[in-house]
Amino acid sequence: MENVGTLIGKSAPAEYLTKLTYLIWNHQEEIQHIDTVRAYTFGTHYFVEVDIVLPGNMPLSQAHNIGESLQEKLEQLPEVERAFVHVDFEFTHRPEHKAEV
Repeated sequence: MENVGTLIGKSAPAEYLTKLTYLIWNHQEEIQHIDTVRAYTFGTHYFVEVDIVLPGNMPLSQAHNIGESLQEKLEQLPEVERAFVHVDFEFTHRPEHKAEV
């Protein structure tokens, strides 16, 4: 029973999410907004999902490099199995992409 939490994708504690948010915010000064920070168990480690906002006029290559270097930085944390970084130019849209029925 004590291992069930690590197998079902339980959310990381608030303190860990705060640590991730701090690391993300200080990664690059071009990050304008952090839309989402999620971390959930994957065995004994975490999957991390991050949505950041960069300037809309930023060249794609620069935005890609910021997102990729953030992913690599997150994956260097000993508790992180895999990180996913989504880069956007605004945060007012609905975050879900599910089709309405």
